[in-house]
Amino acid sequence: MAKLRIYNDIDSQDNKFWYQWWGGNCVCFQDIDAFAASIPKDDDTIDMRIFCNGGSVVEGWAIYDRLRQSGKKISCTVEGKAASMATIIMLAAPKESRKAYENAAFLLHNPWVPGWGLGDQLNAKDLKNLGEEMQMWQDKMVDAYVERCECDREEIQTLMDKDIFINTSEALRLGLISSTIVPLSASASKRNIENFINSKQQNPKAMEKKTEVKASLLDKILAKLGVKTLEEAEQAVAEPQAKEEPKAMELNTADGQTLTVEREEGDPQVGDKASPDGTFEMPDGKTIVVEDGVITDIQTAGNEGNEGNEGGEGGEGGEGGSASSTDDETVAKLKQQVAALKQQLNDTKAQLAGAQKLAKSKEDMRILNAVKMAGGAEKVLAGYSSHYQPAQRQPSGKGAGDNVNAVEEGKNAIKERLAKLHKKGKK
Repeated sequence: MAKLRIYNDIDSQDNKFWYQWWGGNCVCFQDIDAFAASIPKDDDTIDMRIFCNGGSVVEGWAIYDRLRQSGKKISCTVEGKAASMATIIMLAAPKESRKAYENAAFLLHNPWVPGWGLGDQLNAKDLKNLGEEMQMWQDKMVDAYVERCECDREEIQTLMDKDIFINTSEALRLGLISSTIVPLSASASKRNIENFINSKQQNPKAMEKKTEVKASLLDKILAKLGVKTLEEAEQAVAEPQAKEEPKAMELNTADGQTLTVEREEGDPQVGDKASPDGTFEMPDGKTIVVEDGVITDIQTAGNEGNEGNEGGEGGEGGEGGSASSTDDETVAKLKQQVAALKQQLNDTKAQLAGAQKLAKSKEDMRILNAVKMAGGAEKVLAGYSSHYQPAQRQPSGKGAGDNVNAVEEGKNAIKERLAKLHKKGKK
């Protein structure tokens, strides 16, 4: 007897990957086909066990047909529940071979399409075509119940419209099963259990309406993401996320300015973001040009163009005096200009002296820039320290060399002794 257990949702092979990715699984047509093909030819019985929420209509009918065409004698036991398409698969077994445990439940309902499966836009023709397709599947299910259960068509359609669970007593009456299995360790009588279920059935509001007919793959994914609808998921994705501040190097220029380059390490490159704008001469002789916050050019000392001097101001002295100006007036003006220039020179010297106390040499700044480009002082020091190996201790003191020679002689004596023993063993 081959045992077939259907304990997961019914879905396609394409969706099986996603079920397994989220820690679950599903039953597809390929699974049943492989199972039926593996049954030995001399084994003509299939014992099917069902505890299933249902699932894909197309996949369910394919499984039903494959079991019916296997040519095997099929029996079915409902363990816990058979809902939706699981009740159709159950019908692959003949009525007299279908049974259920006393507390099992059954759910028959009309086929449906989840809201997210309808697409973004539907017109009247689309809705009409979808309605016709749903009605086709619905009629097909009703036909199967009537044929395999010998029940009344209108009564079974009414039950499907209610979309509620029924107990084993109602399933027996409708012909879904032919018998129930009483648990061997049951402490309550069958009558008490059925009375309890019947009391709930007579008051539909007291019995929770089950909506887990088919726990769709999308519903499971949304639950994992902590949202209920696709709209909530889209909003969560659209929310701006905190951007990490880009890491940057602060490089010293030859004239003591600071050039900030958005690069964690390595030499600045054309296209890197940098600030402020301007032309900067670096300690290593390169000239970096920054325009609109981006490095647009990097010139080496050999390629840098000679812009030359635009010329001094000197225009004031070039005006000259009028023909009527005396030499004394000209000399007085020149003396004033010289005095002003001397004052500017003194001020500049004072500023230079103060800057020299704080500024590093051009070579110092070049080394600091190189360290920053290499990833920082810690990374550079770690690279050097990782290769350091202390020198081996050398013998020192009086007679140290003699001790070393004695040890070596002892080693040689042992090797010679071992060689002689080895040679003697071969003889």
